[in-house]
Amino acid sequence: MKITYPHMGPLNIALKTMFSGIGVDIIEPPPITNRTLSLGVKYSPEFACLPLKINLGNFIETLEKGADTIIMLGGVGPCRFGYYGEVQREILKDLGFDFKMIIVEPPHGRLADFFKELSEEFPGIGWQPALKSLIFAIQKIFAADKLEKQLLNYRAHENETGLVTKIYDEYTKLLDESQNKKELDEVLHEGILKMKHNANRINDIQIKVAVVGEIYLLLEAFSNMNICKALNELGVEVTKTEYLSDYLKNSAFKLPQKLEFKKNAKGYLERDIGGHGLNTVANTVKYAKKGYDGIIQVFPFTCTPEIVAQGIIAKIGRDMNIPVMSLSYDENTGQAGYQTRLEAFVDLLARKKMKKI
Repeated sequence: MKITYPHMGPLNIALKTMFSGIGVDIIEPPPITNRTLSLGVKYSPEFACLPLKINLGNFIETLEKGADTIIMLGGVGPCRFGYYGEVQREILKDLGFDFKMIIVEPPHGRLADFFKELSEEFPGIGWQPALKSLIFAIQKIFAADKLEKQLLNYRAHENETGLVTKIYDEYTKLLDESQNKKELDEVLHEGILKMKHNANRINDIQIKVAVVGEIYLLLEAFSNMNICKALNELGVEVTKTEYLSDYLKNSAFKLPQKLEFKKNAKGYLERDIGGHGLNTVANTVKYAKKGYDGIIQVFPFTCTPEIVAQGIIAKIGRDMNIPVMSLSYDENTGQAGYQTRLEAFVDLLARKKMKKI
């Protein structure tokens, strides 16, 4: 068995750690490029959303490299994500690829059932090494997310353009290569200190923006045209409202965060509308109350939950006097036009803040 999986934030680091730890051969998905997107667009249904197309392109690339097994997450509810695996399997079969697709349903608090379902796909592997590998993989996800959260603050104040990103990339690689929890903690601590040491620039007007929206677009920089980096380079401190560690906690355990979302969204959205639509509305309210200067929503073109949320957060913006901008993405989205919109939005936020001073 040579297993592969999709890109989604630090998911590659975690799954590589987990499968390598139990002796399963892996074929890492190559970095997402324009070729990846072109392949996905060529063979996907026209109105499929961007994440499906990127994932499909990545699967084609890894099958070409020798992978024979794909692991994909399933799902339930109004969002089309739950059907991605089935659609991708049929497309890849039609293209003549010989492989096995393992679609794993998210646990939703049923960890015992989840582990039982997953273990059936890997017979002969002891539960002790499997549990040890899983725990270390999860620890790497949390470490990678902590490092990125600091990046999105410090990069807005870096002494030299590109320096903090370079440090972040170096220490992300070291996190990936860490062999134990002690080494992981040391790498994380050192990486944060190095970024902090190289980020002493004081901005004349400090702007803070929360980026809300669909989780894949938030986690995968290629899909959102690296919006957080673009904002940081304009001197904006960025808070991403969804991380893989959050998704993991909310899928694996029945935590009170869902109640918090409903509480924050009360008066604007009273029910779950699928995907991360409720999260988007709730986080817009949350960060508006925290005094952030602006909210940016990112989502795939045709994503129904986010389209519903788009109209609601526009009203929140008016009610709470906070500028809101919604950006949808597909394969035809142009970098130059989006950069211009970001610059104009940041200029609006700066002028609005100046009036308060």
